[in-house]
Amino acid sequence: MLTQVAAGRTYDYSHSVGRGSQSGMGFSQPVSVAVGKDNLMYIVNRGSESISNVAWNRTGIGARVSRLTIGPTPGDEEFLGEFSKYGSNNGEFIWGSGVAVDSQNNVYVSDEWLNQVSVFDSDGAFQKRWSALESDDGKSHGIAGIVIDASDNVYVTDGRSNEVRKFTTDGQFLLGWGGLGDGNGQFNSPWGVTTDAEGCVYVADHLNDRVQKFTPGGEWLAQIGQPGEGRGCLEKPTDVAVDPQGDVYVCDWGDNGHHPGRVHAYDRDGTYIITLTGDAQELSKWAKMTVDANADYIKRRREVNLRNMESEWRFAVPTGIAYDGANNRLIVVDNQRSRLQLYNKLGRYMVPQMNL
Repeated sequence: MLTQVAAGRTYDYSHSVGRGSQSGMGFSQPVSVAVGKDNLMYIVNRGSESISNVAWNRTGIGARVSRLTIGPTPGDEEFLGEFSKYGSNNGEFIWGSGVAVDSQNNVYVSDEWLNQVSVFDSDGAFQKRWSALESDDGKSHGIAGIVIDASDNVYVTDGRSNEVRKFTTDGQFLLGWGGLGDGNGQFNSPWGVTTDAEGCVYVADHLNDRVQKFTPGGEWLAQIGQPGEGRGCLEKPTDVAVDPQGDVYVCDWGDNGHHPGRVHAYDRDGTYIITLTGDAQELSKWAKMTVDANADYIKRRREVNLRNMESEWRFAVPTGIAYDGANNRLIVVDNQRSRLQLYNKLGRYMVPQMNL
C-alpha cells in the first residue's frame, strides 16, 4: 500500500534512493542517515571487511560517508561525493555506526571499533576527532548511535557498556547514565538515539525490545513499545526518530524469519499509530541506471532468484531512521537493500483539517 492512513495522519510513500555500490553513486551496508541544511544528507556506509591474502590485513571495502541532496520531488536527488574511508588515521573509521549534524552543519561520525567521534565540515574535510568514552575504565565498549540536540550537545550510546554519554561538540564529557539490565534507565545493547524539540532523549534499547525516553539530564521518563508480536510491539529496535509534532518512529530490525524489518509510529504519549513495512515497488533512479546498462543480465538474475517481486519492495533489516522536518518526510535506511525509502507525512497539526 503506497498511502497509509491512521489516527489522523497520512503516510505517502514517495520513492527510494540508492543502489548497491562499493563507491560512488550508491551505498554499501548503509547503517545511518543524518539530515543537514538545504536538503543535504549524509549516509554512513559500513561496507564489508575482507582479509588480504598477501598482507593478512583487514581492508574495509565500501566503507565511507556518502554526501547527497534529496529534493522534495521523487527523482530529484544528486550525488555530491563521498568522504572518509576504512582505517584508524585522522578522518577514517573502522566500524562506522552513526552520523549526526550540528547547528553549523558539521558532520559527526561515530566509530564502534575505535570508540571515537570524527568531525568533518559540511563538504567532508576532516576537522578533529575525540574519544567517546568517559575514561579508560577497563570496561568493554562499542560506540553505536549519535545525535546532536538543538543546543549542540552530543549524545552517544555504548552498546557494550550499556550506557549513554553526553558531550560538548569538542568532546568534553558532561554526564552519563545506564548499566546492564531491563529496569527503567537500564539497557541491553542500546543502539540508535535521538532528541525531541524539548531536548528529551530517546534510546533504542535493542535487546530489551523497547525505546526509553529521558530528560536531558538522564532522568527516566517513559517507555515506548514493548516486546512481543502484537500491534506496535518491538523486536530488536535499531534506531528512533521524533518529528516536530512529537510523533515517535522506531526502526525495528526484526528476526528475518518472522518479519524482515518494520517501522512503527507512536504518538508523543507512546500510543501506537501505524506500522510501515516498505513500499519500493519501483526501482530508484540510480538503480534504473544500472538496469538500463545491464538489462539482459539483471533480467536473468531476477528470473532465477525471485519468486515474488513483492519481497523487493519491503524493508530488509532497516537500521537507521531520520525525520526531515523541512520537508515533512521520514527517511528509512534499508540496509540489506542498499537504499533509502522516503515517506511524506501529512496529518494532525500539520495541515488544515476539513469537515471535522
